[in-house]
Amino acid sequence: MAARRSLIRWVAVLAAVVGLGVTAVLLAQQRLAAFGVAMNPPDQSHEVDPREALNFEPIGMGSTISALTIVDTDGRAVATRGDGSHRESTDPLAFGMRYDISVTVERPWLRQRAEHHFVIHTVAQPRLEGRAERMLEADGSVTVKFDHPVGSLEIKGDVPFRAQSDGERRSFKLSAESYPAGQTFPLELSLTTVTGVPIPPIRLAITTAPPLTAKITPHDMTDLGVGLPIEVTFSEPVADRASIGQHFVVQTADGRPVAGRWFWYNSTRLRFAPSPTWPAHAAIEVKFDPEGVKSQQGGMIAAPLSARFSTGADKRIFVYLDKQQVAAVENGEVVRTFRVSTGKAKTPTVTGSFYIYARFPLKTMRSRAKPGQPGHYVVENVPFAQYFYSDYAFHGAWWHNGFGHPASHGCVNMSTRNHNRRWPSAPEDAGWLYRWAALGVPVTVFRTSPTQTQVALNK
Repeated sequence: MAARRSLIRWVAVLAAVVGLGVTAVLLAQQRLAAFGVAMNPPDQSHEVDPREALNFEPIGMGSTISALTIVDTDGRAVATRGDGSHRESTDPLAFGMRYDISVTVERPWLRQRAEHHFVIHTVAQPRLEGRAERMLEADGSVTVKFDHPVGSLEIKGDVPFRAQSDGERRSFKLSAESYPAGQTFPLELSLTTVTGVPIPPIRLAITTAPPLTAKITPHDMTDLGVGLPIEVTFSEPVADRASIGQHFVVQTADGRPVAGRWFWYNSTRLRFAPSPTWPAHAAIEVKFDPEGVKSQQGGMIAAPLSARFSTGADKRIFVYLDKQQVAAVENGEVVRTFRVSTGKAKTPTVTGSFYIYARFPLKTMRSRAKPGQPGHYVVENVPFAQYFYSDYAFHGAWWHNGFGHPASHGCVNMSTRNHNRRWPSAPEDAGWLYRWAALGVPVTVFRTSPTQTQVALNK
């Protein structure tokens, strides 16, 4: 029995040795059969990170890499390093490029040689569309667009911006809450591709709109008429014209608000007309808070503005075309009347409600008609001109003495001694009205004289 057991053990050992030999043979056969090259990243890879090196290793027992070429779409070769057992690229790859790769693997002792071809594509670099110099929009934003989607975006600069992207992440609206006016400052965008690969920073030059300025008139003027409007002149058109009046406070010096309305006279001139007039003998204050007011380009006013002026007595001038008469009224009482000459039938005097907006002791008056055209005239040394609407004015007329009858091109002619050689004893009506009146005195021109009932209703 002992001999039999010993025999069985020797048979088992022999079988194990034979099995190991078979396994070794099989493994050796596999290693001899394998022959090629392994590349990382694999063939046909897209969105490859260009920062990473390409790695190559031979496959199979005794295999070596004998040749390696890497060429981009433009025909540029990429340098490599290593030996037959391992090779890798040394030059950084370019963004958005196709690379054609040829690798030759040899196993000389078996006289084996094979050439393998691979293709990879690096991730595309998002490129900025348009110029790097940008003008900030009126809402404090600038929009940047890229030719490829962007992964992350970080903004660096002295002015803080926040970014909002569209759904495709190709367009970004960069918005700033506050920024210096009339300056150019740098902005740096740090981006990554959608796969997280950082790309070289993009630098922008952002220019902001010039500061918006405004001037309020009248200011520091006294004894004004009760009809002169406030005028605010902006350096350029503002963005939100409709709500501009909300930024103003108009009141008397003791804090009583003054009723009236704001309206645009033209694209840059804003006016406030009191309703119905300013109080007489009152100090008026105007305060302007520019917070939120911007020009159409986005310029802002640096600080709040204010103005102050005062009115005199309640003086008014009435013109009656049917009577060819002017009445000077102060505090509701007629203080003086004058015979005048208003516009002729072909050049009538305008009717309506106005106010004196400009005054000149002496004025050269010119018609709008050019020389040689009907109605052309140039008259020098016209005394005591007080304009109440467009080219219409009260003024002295030394060239005729027919007051009480229409004789003018539309102005209200008044008697004067100034420069008057033909009628040296003429009354100085124009001079009296000039000294009595002031900027802002209301003027009403009637085609026909009002009845006593109408006068009573107007009081």
